[in-house]
Amino acid sequence: MKRADDPSQHEIAVINGASITKEELIRRLELTPLPEFHKPGGRNKRALNLLIDELVVSQWAKGQGLEDSPGYKEAIDFVKQQAMIRELFFEEIRNRAEPDPQQTDETLHKSLQRVTVDVLFTRDESTADEWNKELQQGVSFDELVKEFEWHLSVRFSEQSFHWGDGTVPIPLEKMAYRLNVGEASGLIELPTGFAVLTVTNRTQDIFLTPYERVQKRDQVQQVLQARQETILANQYVERMLTPLEITQKAHGFQTVVDFLMAHRNFNTSDSVVNTSTYDVEFPRTEEHDLSLSVVVAPGLTWDGMEILSHIKKYKYPLSTGNRMELMAGLTRFLKLTVRDYYLAKRARELGLEVHPRVKRDLATWSRYFLYLKGVETFQRSAIENERYADLNSWLEELTTQADINVNSSLLKSIELTGIPMLTVWGTDAGKRLVTPPLVSFRRGSIEN
Repeated sequence: MKRADDPSQHEIAVINGASITKEELIRRLELTPLPEFHKPGGRNKRALNLLIDELVVSQWAKGQGLEDSPGYKEAIDFVKQQAMIRELFFEEIRNRAEPDPQQTDETLHKSLQRVTVDVLFTRDESTADEWNKELQQGVSFDELVKEFEWHLSVRFSEQSFHWGDGTVPIPLEKMAYRLNVGEASGLIELPTGFAVLTVTNRTQDIFLTPYERVQKRDQVQQVLQARQETILANQYVERMLTPLEITQKAHGFQTVVDFLMAHRNFNTSDSVVNTSTYDVEFPRTEEHDLSLSVVVAPGLTWDGMEILSHIKKYKYPLSTGNRMELMAGLTRFLKLTVRDYYLAKRARELGLEVHPRVKRDLATWSRYFLYLKGVETFQRSAIENERYADLNSWLEELTTQADINVNSSLLKSIELTGIPMLTVWGTDAGKRLVTPPLVSFRRGSIEN
């Protein structure tokens, strides 16, 4: 294995003509979790060795024609779709979500104050309607508590929190900071129900040095921007989907539900009780007609087989404890996939398919998937009892035969926070890594 110095100013290494840049090493190491990489000594070198393994195996896999293997193209298409949706978010939302300085300063002042409130909460809409009528008639919060606190559908509690600490839902937090001590709110609609509150105390209990105040202001600005991004993104999706006629076909939908209930144990992840995460091929069946349409909308018609394909791509966790839970979960999933279809369509219309960030993400994930495919292919051909030993020897052989040039001075100069961060883009399907994790298939040390 040849290791010459200084491939270029920004390249950490060049392997058989393909480069690993400083930016990529930092993104892969610091933006994804990696066991034991909190240890500072030799961390950059260990991370680079993992990337070298990934690159030489992916090059081998490409030479074996594994880009045409089952599942690879589907995985790449899905990554590309999600990368375009992220870029659409950057283009259409993020630049418009930055809070103004006055709003940031006012919110910073709030964040130093602890607010204590008494809260009546219910999930029952009819109870909430009663509260709303009585509040409009002038009934006080205390009177409302006396009347309803013993109802089975009502919960009374005291909450104490700071702005932005995530203790209470955002609508409740906003109302609490809007009111003076002793004042009561009207009916507040929450994501999971309804509430009425009164403010019982507000006091400043956080005092900062000038340096700490600058840091705190930055944190407040980030939270404000994230909240505004969520609002703008939801509005964007609503404007996009509201004019469209999107139909869920009852017969096709029920057929998919029947199929999933019949194959509820056909999954590769059952760590959550009564939850199935499907990421392997579904069995073929003659009992269920999966050719029936399930979703029909402008520009798309998805039958049962296509829905199963989407479930597999998203690795979406469906609750299969009972039929009603499965139907509710599947409906949420269909809304998610339809939303993503039109977001990706809009991204293509804006030409984001060729945006540098999209191309970069696609290249990174393509290499990562080829790495996994290459190792899987080799393992299948290895003798079962010698699999790990053979794999180590194979990886060593590939790296030894490769033309590898490392910029050692640039590698040593990289400084990281030392705190591996899990960077994800969130969806209703859970959270997914924006950039692939660094993975080692070697047994033992990879530092040399």
